[in-house]
This record gives sequence, structure tokens and C-alpha cells, in this order.
Amino acid sequence: MKAGVVHCRCSKCYSVPARKRVRKRSSGITLLSLPEEVLLCVLQYLSAEDLLSIRAVHSQLRDIVDNHSSVWARVSFRDTWPSPNTLWLFERAADKGNFEAAVKLGIAYLYNEGPLLSDEGRADVCGRKASHFFSLAESLRSLTADPFIWVFIRPPWSPTGSCCKAVVFDHLKAECANNMERRGPLLHCLAKVLQLFEDDEKRSEAISMLEESSQAGCLQSSYLIWQHSRKAAIADPGRYLQCVRTLRDYAGKGCWEAQLSLAKVCSSGNPLGLESKACSDLVAQLFSSCNPASRPSSQEILKQGIKDSMRYILVDWLVEVTTMKDFTSQTLHVTVGCVDRYLTLRSVPKARLQLLGIACMVICTRYISKEILTIREAVWLTDNTYKYEDLVRMMGEVISVLEGNIRSPTLLDYGEVLFSLLPLERRTTHLFSYICELSLLYSALATPPPAKLACAALLLTRALHHYAPLWPTLLADYTGFSKQDIVPLSVLLYVKCFSQDVPKDYRHVSLTGVKQRFEDEAYHHISKDKVMDFKELCQILEIPEVVPQMEPPSPTGQPADIHTFLASPSSDSKKRRDDSMQAHRGSFVATPTAELSNQEEKLLGDILDWSLDTSCSGYEGDREEESEGEREDDCEYEGGVGHLDPLTDAGERGEHCRALSSDEDSFCEARREVNKDSQGQEPVSLSKDLHSSGYSSVQSVSPSSTCSSSSYSSSLRPGFCLLVPMQRPRGTSSKQVKRKNTAAHSGCEVEREEEEEEYSASAGFLSL
Repeated sequence: MKAGVVHCRCSKCYSVPARKRVRKRSSGITLLSLPEEVLLCVLQYLSAEDLLSIRAVHSQLRDIVDNHSSVWARVSFRDTWPSPNTLWLFERAADKGNFEAAVKLGIAYLYNEGPLLSDEGRADVCGRKASHFFSLAESLRSLTADPFIWVFIRPPWSPTGSCCKAVVFDHLKAECANNMERRGPLLHCLAKVLQLFEDDEKRSEAISMLEESSQAGCLQSSYLIWQHSRKAAIADPGRYLQCVRTLRDYAGKGCWEAQLSLAKVCSSGNPLGLESKACSDLVAQLFSSCNPASRPSSQEILKQGIKDSMRYILVDWLVEVTTMKDFTSQTLHVTVGCVDRYLTLRSVPKARLQLLGIACMVICTRYISKEILTIREAVWLTDNTYKYEDLVRMMGEVISVLEGNIRSPTLLDYGEVLFSLLPLERRTTHLFSYICELSLLYSALATPPPAKLACAALLLTRALHHYAPLWPTLLADYTGFSKQDIVPLSVLLYVKCFSQDVPKDYRHVSLTGVKQRFEDEAYHHISKDKVMDFKELCQILEIPEVVPQMEPPSPTGQPADIHTFLASPSSDSKKRRDDSMQAHRGSFVATPTAELSNQEEKLLGDILDWSLDTSCSGYEGDREEESEGEREDDCEYEGGVGHLDPLTDAGERGEHCRALSSDEDSFCEARREVNKDSQGQEPVSLSKDLHSSGYSSVQSVSPSSTCSSSSYSSSLRPGFCLLVPMQRPRGTSSKQVKRKNTAAHSGCEVEREEEEEEYSASAGFLSL
């Protein structure tokens, strides 16, 4: 019978069975049919959640996962934090050699963020657990890597009560006596902690620990010992020669700090007695060894969904934070470097980009500066957009992704080598620093190697200040870069950094944080100088007047979706401010905000006079309704009155225990005295400034010094508040006081009154 023919119901036709097509399944390759070596490679790149799901599919997969430690050592815990339900998973992976799991567990126990522990003996338990996993994380790194765990346990410590940092320190010290394999890095971390104390006895103990660590094979400790003995060896030529030879040995072993120091020594003289050619080749090797592959590419950052304008706004805001807190330029450069390296490896939602930036700054200030940025203060600087635990967890993500490598070579490091080779006038060095900080704003300038970019910045600096010759033979010999090699990059620097088309935020406000930073007298007002036009620069550089092609800017100076990035996540109690209430950038730091509606603008005009007579702070973490107990706990200060909203309640310790942070001081002893002094002070009127960051301005006085606020009128809409700055009168005490921590198991970072010089380490990982 033919297919498709309709048959009748007769016995002849009805008895014929219909044909059925049976499709044969092709024999495909399943996961279980793969060789075990291939299957292990597949499993190693799974997340922890996916690995557990795969493990539950088949007994064969369960056996492979359980019996191979390499699977657990490579499993990813991205965007996952230790909790009571996943604690066993993190601990198992950490014991199998997973660096990310060990780091996150150490930080989680240190700040008591994640694991739920009882109040009794919490500091001792958390300290013991944190020291174990910090030690485990340090042991998983190379011996030539710079130890990092001291960043989390460094002082200040709590003067009263039990401090989790001190417990971790004591347990690590005890482990050094028992575990000979891990002695080197651990002793180095303990010595770095003791060096930050003012006690001479502790500093001498730190030197002894560094010597023991150096004998145990820690290269970084050997370099620190060389730094300590260098001053005493300068007076004796014989000892100094031996000192330089020792430095050369450390540089040959791969210590990047030793390589930079050796280049400075050889640039300022020839202590090794080498021939001129050999000495120049030694320094040029440092500039040529900078690996371009280690630098983040602008295309890699764009692939993660971060546009150039978003990065520009973030860096501009970090510049403002650096200026307000008086951090060094080196801190800013290292912070931006950490942000770029993280963005090349992980994608970050736009709403969490600011969280990444401030987390990197918290880490870098601990690594470089003597005065740190506390976690609670960093949360305040973000306008309370993020919570305390958000920042703690992001710090864990950053350290895990960067594998503990915080420091990397910066433009300023290579600039020091260039200045030791050919010194410049003070004003010219400020111009060089100005150009270097301007280059941080553009992702296109993050791609070139920092050594070459530093040479291009120096060439542009000499051209703008009419130095002759522009690129002497001495610079060409010692850097390995000819004038023709770096002129195109210098032109790109000029076009990017000195363009009149400055990016703007969604309110059409120019982002000029770097420019205003260098308008200070400390930098000789270098950013106010008139810059030569492009035609004159081309004549000095002896190149044709051809402007490099740049992407056309949008009408508002940023892409259309930039408003989404700037409008940070908020809740019903989140308060925003109006553009008309902007104050001078020298007194304010920018944080995320959203535009006001017409109704809010009208309401702002109606209550402006009332607000100027009311003590309000820029701290926007206040609740809509304050309880009586909260009002009694409000801290009052000389610069005005503000309310620091507690981040945790005594009855909610099961969820988070941020009051037990090792990042905050645990006492508020001057509350009553300061309260009396603060009474009767009048607010200061605002001055309007057309230049602001992409984030809205908040009060420059940190929550350490201003942490309370009066309640707002009930007629205001939720999500809106008026911010009135309260500036501290000159001559008043700058002592910073915070809410008393009643359960300070690790809350220890007490702000200091006296100003101390910040120390700066050399940067980067290079190889001669």
C-alpha cells in the first residue's frame, strides 16, 4: 500500500498493520564515557554548587570528586560566602588546598561574618579559626610571593577587651614555633605587624623576626633586612659595596622591590664599578622586563560590561576619597591597579562597581599607609549604599581573585627611577605626578606597560616645561626607549589628559577631581597653569599635527545608560540630595545619588531656610524613625551633630555580628565633653560649585568625627533628605570618636590623633 492513502473499513484493508518508523538513537558521548583525566579537567572549573550537583548524579562521579583533591583545590567559590550551611564545604576545599576557600574562611572568622558562634569565648574561637585558615592560605602561595595576611591583623588594636586581631597574632606566633615549613611567610607577617607599633621594644623584636624569616627562605624579609642595614652601611665604602652586591642577588632572585632599588642605585651612581654600558643595560633591563601581558587591557574591561565612562566616574570618586583622607598618590595608583586587574578577571554588576573600588582602597591603605580607611568609614563614604558585610565579602573576593598579590608596579615607581637618573625641578615633578594621576582616569591608558607609560609621561612633562633636549641620550640608554618609541604614547597622553571635553555625569556636571586635587598649594597649583596647545606641542616634538582618533563622545558626555550606573541601589529609607546643594569638592566626597523630581525641588526651596538652622549631617544611613534607645546612643561631636545608624541590633546577632568587627574602635569616652562643646555652634552656609563627581557629594567629615543626625520632618517623602554640611571650626580638636562597641571581640581600629608620615613600599612583580 502507498503511504498517505486512506483505506476503508473492510476486512482486507483493515487487517493490514500500519508501518511505524523507529528512529535509532545515535551512540553519543556521555560524561561518564570520558576518560578520567578529561573528566577531572572539566570538574576543576566548576563552581562549588555545580560540583555538588554533579556529585549527586552518579556513584562514579561521586567517587571521582571525593578521591581527587585537585578537584577541590580548583573549585570556584565565586560570589559565595561561608555560612552555617556551606561551612563544611569551604573547610573541606581549604583543607584540600583551595586558596579562595582558605582566604574567605579566614576573613569570615576574623570579622565574624558568616559563621554563627555563641557570645561566650567568641573572640578566642574566631581568632583560632582565622589564624588557621590565614596560615593555610599563606602556605599555598609561592615562597617568592609577598605575604599578605598581615594586612588584616595590623594595628590599631582594641585597647580594652578581647581583640580578635591580637588572638590571631598570638596563634600565628605559636604556630611559627611548631611548624617549620610555614615559618618564613608567617614570621614576615608578624614582623610587619610589630613594625607598625610605636614601642621600640616591639620594633626590635620585629627585626629579629625578619632575620629568622630571612633564614627560613622568605625573600621579602631579606629585602627588608637590607633596607634596615643600608643606612649604617653608607658611611663605610666597603660595607656599602657589599650591601649593593647583596641587593643585586635579591634582584636576581625575582624580588621586584630589590630590582627597583637596584635601578635607583645604579641610576644615581655606579657603586658596583661596572662599565658605563653594563650599568645602563642593568637599568634598561628593568624597564624592558615589565610584562605587557600582566597589564589589564581596555578591551578586557569592556568585555566585562564596564564602559570607559563608568570607570572614569569611579576613579574620579576614588581621587576625591584620597584627597579627603589625605592618602598618598601611591595609594591611589595601587588601588586603581587592583580595580583594573580584578575587572579583567571577573565581571562586576554596575550597581557594585563602587563597592569594588572602595574595597580595593580599604585593602591598599592597609598595605601602604600608616593611617587606614576603616570598613565602617568606607561604608559611610558610599552614602551607606552598601552594608558592612557587603564590603567585608568584597574584600574577600578581591584578595581571592588577585591571589593575594596586592602590590604591582606603578607609574610613580618608575618615575622615582627616572628622577634619580635625571633630577627635575620641584614644579616639574608635580606636573609629572599630575599627568600620571590624569592617566588613571582613562582605560585606554591602562593597557601600555607602566615603564613605557612613565617614560612617555616624562617626555610630555619635559615638553610642556620646555626642557632641552627633550629626551637626552642618558635617558635613552638607561631606559631602552628612544624618542620615536614613546612620542606616539606621549601624544595620546596629551590628547586624553588635557582634552577640554571632560566627561560629565548625568547631571551635566564636569568630573574634575584630579584637577582640583592639584590646585592645592602643596602641588604649587600646577593644574591651574595654562597648557600649550596641540599645534605647539607637535612643533616641539617635531611631528606632524595629526590628532589621534578618539571615540566620539555622547551629547551628555556619557552613554545613555550611565544614569542606571549612577543611581545606586536604595531602600525606602534611602535619602538623596539635590544638585543645587553641592558644596566645594575640598569639603565633600561624592557618593551615588539620583536626581530630584520637580516636587522635591520645590520642597527643597521651601525648607532650605529651616534646614540651615538645623543640625543635619551628610550621613545618609539614618532611619526614618529612631527609637528612644537609639537617640540616647547618638554620638555628638564638635563639628555638628549626626546620627550613626547602628548596623546591627543585639537581638539580630544570629544574622550578622558587625558590631564585633576588628575594624572599629570599641570605646566612646569623650561623648559628654564633646556634646557640651558642640552646643551653640551654627551651621555653615553652602557655596555652589559646578564641578562634582559622578556620585553626589556628602560631608567630608568622616563618621569617625561626625556620626549623628537630627530627625527629619515627617512631611518629607521617603528616599529624600536635605544634606547640610557641618564643618569643624579651625583649631578645634580632630579627635575621632565612635559609638561604643559593647561586644568588641575584634573591634580594634582606633583612629589616631597625631599625624604620622606614611611609608610607601616599592611596587610590582618584575624579573631581571
